[in-house]
Amino acid sequence: MNPNVPTGNDSETVRQYFQYLYAHYLSGITQQYYIHWDVIAFVILWIFILVAGFYAYTRWQRYTRASKEPYPVETYNGYIQEGNGPVGLFLRLFFIGMGLWLLATTLHDLLRGQIY
Repeated sequence: MNPNVPTGNDSETVRQYFQYLYAHYLSGITQQYYIHWDVIAFVILWIFILVAGFYAYTRWQRYTRASKEPYPVETYNGYIQEGNGPVGLFLRLFFIGMGLWLLATTLHDLLRGQIY
């Protein structure tokens, strides 16, 4: 038996015993951390893909028009331009992809739980 551990059953000895346990607990705590560079790189990659895709889509939309637009391009004071037309292929594929990703993420969380 460790001689540093207080023994006895009166209130002061019990208090010393719990103070000893608390000090022992605090002496064993060390702060350790690890930076998961793979997760950071994955997030940066996705941000790059989304920004590049959005940029490419806006450049593509600027210079292409639907074949049968119901209304002509409207201009307000040279600052706002709006083209009305049908939903393009990019947006259809984007929303289908987002819907499938949402479904897969939901099923994964339900089946395997959330992993933090």
